[in-house]
Amino acid sequence: AGLRLYLSTGARSLEERRSFPVFNRFDDIVQQGIYALNDNWFLDLQGGVQLNLDIAGFPYLKSVAAGVYEEVNLDYRYDEEVRSNDFDREQVVLAYNKIRFDGGLRRYAVGVGLQFAGRLNLGLQAGFLSGDLQQERSITFVGAEGQDVRETGTHSLQNTPVVLSAGAIYEATPHLSLGAYVRLPYTVEYRFTGTTVSEPVAESIEYPLQLTGGLEYRSRQELQARLNIDVTYEWWSQTQSAFVADYLSPPFEDAIRVKAGIEHIFHNKIPFRVGLQYRTTFQDRQRTRTLITAGTGFRDHRWQIDVAGGFSKLTYPFPDLFDDRLFGGDRSRSNIDDVSERYFFGRVTLRVHVR
Repeated sequence: AGLRLYLSTGARSLEERRSFPVFNRFDDIVQQGIYALNDNWFLDLQGGVQLNLDIAGFPYLKSVAAGVYEEVNLDYRYDEEVRSNDFDREQVVLAYNKIRFDGGLRRYAVGVGLQFAGRLNLGLQAGFLSGDLQQERSITFVGAEGQDVRETGTHSLQNTPVVLSAGAIYEATPHLSLGAYVRLPYTVEYRFTGTTVSEPVAESIEYPLQLTGGLEYRSRQELQARLNIDVTYEWWSQTQSAFVADYLSPPFEDAIRVKAGIEHIFHNKIPFRVGLQYRTTFQDRQRTRTLITAGTGFRDHRWQIDVAGGFSKLTYPFPDLFDDRLFGGDRSRSNIDDVSERYFFGRVTLRVHVR
């Protein structure tokens, strides 16, 4: 028996560059003009407690746990300066555009761990979600160029979504383990109120069935190395959702995520980990993201610290967030921007063996 505490803090950075096509007199695109650059950091904190058991009457029950985790984080910041198109003189600021999203969903969960025949480990978890989302979109003109605009809204959770999941690990040989994980579908219902609607609007988001299969191979060499491969499939095409925002309207496409990683453990028990993750998005299966990760850790007989980080890039087309006609411009040739994202995350996890 024993008690373990778990605490994890993470930081993520999203650098977003938005650009528009620049045409020559023959209507050929000669370059992309970057007009907005945002680089923001967002933090999160999650943790839990696990009690390892050794009860004579329940030989298969090995542990119980409870924790608070981040299920969906929707924090987002966007700032844009609108300047005049007079290239012969100083380009003065005409307006400041702003978009804000704050909030998300947290999962309050309990779970149990079971073991059968010493080789099959089974975990069951149930959790409920809680949280709201605030949003703001504003245009602030400099001087008397136009009328300021400020739109606000709140997405208030109207139900209590329950997230049920199960996972299993089977030790096939001393060097090979097989694993599987399933998360059942659930629906999140919101009540949207704000300055853009005359009365409350109902929103619903159905999260799909998620199935993961994987393996871990442990080498026979003296300096232990572990190879992990996971494949996850999400059935987004089978979901039904209704959003206030038109650009999020279904139908969605199934998404796949493939993760591969290697952990090498040195004589001093310090691990070195590298990984690669490839994933598609449910909005557009052709829009893919590759994430490169690395990490290490330190441990003592009563505590363990793991440190990890990752980086990815993504470029995709997206409509202009603010119509140029509001500021006397004209994007009639193309109102589609090129968006370039650079994403970085870091995470530090502390595990303490209390007794």
